[in-house]
Amino acid sequence: MTRKRKIIVTAALSVTGLFLLYIVGKIGILPVYGVTSVFQTPGTCSVCHETWYNEAAYAFNPKGNAKLPSSGVTIGCAECHPVQFEEYKLSAMGNSKNALRPGCVNCHDKTHSVFQWFSHMYLGNEGWTKTVQLALRDRELYNTKLSPHLATKARARFIETDSARCRECHSQGDNRSQLKGTSGEYRPKIPPHQEAKAQNLTCIQCHQNLTHNLSYPVAQNGAGQGSVEAGEQKSAMCAGCHGADGNSSQAAFPSIAGLNSNYFSMQLQAFKSGSRKNSLMQGFVAGLNKKDMADLAAYYSKQKMRPTLVWPKVLSLQQRANLEIGETLYKGNCARCHGLTGRGQGIFPALAGQHQDYDRAQMAAFKAGTRNKYSVMRDVAKGISDTDLRLIADYLAGLK
Repeated sequence: MTRKRKIIVTAALSVTGLFLLYIVGKIGILPVYGVTSVFQTPGTCSVCHETWYNEAAYAFNPKGNAKLPSSGVTIGCAECHPVQFEEYKLSAMGNSKNALRPGCVNCHDKTHSVFQWFSHMYLGNEGWTKTVQLALRDRELYNTKLSPHLATKARARFIETDSARCRECHSQGDNRSQLKGTSGEYRPKIPPHQEAKAQNLTCIQCHQNLTHNLSYPVAQNGAGQGSVEAGEQKSAMCAGCHGADGNSSQAAFPSIAGLNSNYFSMQLQAFKSGSRKNSLMQGFVAGLNKKDMADLAAYYSKQKMRPTLVWPKVLSLQQRANLEIGETLYKGNCARCHGLTGRGQGIFPALAGQHQDYDRAQMAAFKAGTRNKYSVMRDVAKGISDTDLRLIADYLAGLK
C-alpha cells in the first residue's frame, strides 16, 4: 500500500471512528466528552412517549395500548407509574386549574437514554432492581423503601439547581403574573421567605411532598441544621407542656412530635419576634438563639406523633358516618397542603394525631385574623363552618 493510500485509509477510519463515537455519545450509550446526549434535553422522551395533560386524562395518553402509529410509542408516564400518577391527580399541582399546571416532565426533566433505563431496570443490583420493579405497583413497598430514596435524591438535585424548575413558574417573568392572587403566588416579603433568604434556603427545602404526598414524608432540612442530640438535652424546657417526646397529654398544648424542622424553627422565631402571639411561649423562647431553635427543631422532627384520640375497635353507625364525613371534608379543604395522610408537606405542618381542641382554636384564630396575617389559612378557615371543623378535627385526631 502506498504512503498516500495509507494516509487516506487512516483518515477515513479516524473520521468514521469519531463519527461512531459521536453517535454513541449522542444516543447516550456512553458518556463522551463534549457531546450532549439527545436524552439530556428536556422533552426528548415525550417525542415518543407522548404525554397528554387535559382535565379528563391528566398524564394518561388516551391512545395508549392502541395500535402503534408510525410516529413512535404512545405510552405516557402514567401507564408505567400508576401509583405516582394517583398522587399527582390528588395533589395541589394536579388539582390546579391554572394554565401553568405542571405535569410529570416539568419536574422530572433529567432524562436518560434507553440503554441506561434498561441497565437500571434489568442489569443493576438484583435487590434494588426487584425493589424498583415491584414498587411500581406495590403501595407499601413504594411508601417505605423506594419513595424515601427517590425523594432524597430528587431534592438533592433541586438544591443543586436552586429549585430552578419551581422558580420558572412561581417567581419569573410572565408566569408569575398568572399566579397572582392564587395559593401559588410567590410573596417575597413575607417573614418565612425573608428568613429563608437569610439562611440561603431554596424552595424545595421548605415546600416538600407537594405532588407525591401519599407516601411517607422525608424530611429535608435547611441550612444550619441543628443537632438531634443537643436538641434532646434542651427539650427539658418543653417537656412540661408538650411531653418528653413531643406528644402532649393536655389538649391546651399541641403535640409537636414529627413536625418539619423548618416549620418548627420558623414558629419559634415567630413567637420570639412577636409576629405570632402567645405570652407563655414568648417567655420560653426569649432566651433562645437560632442555634437552640435549630437543635430543638431537629430533635422533635425525629419523634413520632401518636394519635390523641383513640376510637373504639367497634364504631357506632354515627361515629363511622362522622369519620367518613370528616375525611371527605379534610380531603376537600386541607389535603392539598397538609397531605392526604395528614402527615404534612414541608412547611405545611402535620395534623394527624393532633388534639381536636388545639386544631379548632388555631382555626378560630385564623378566622378572627389574630394569627399570621400572611397565611392562606385565613381564607381557608373562613370557608369552613364550626360543625365541619369539629368533624375534621375529630378525624385528624385519630390518625396514626
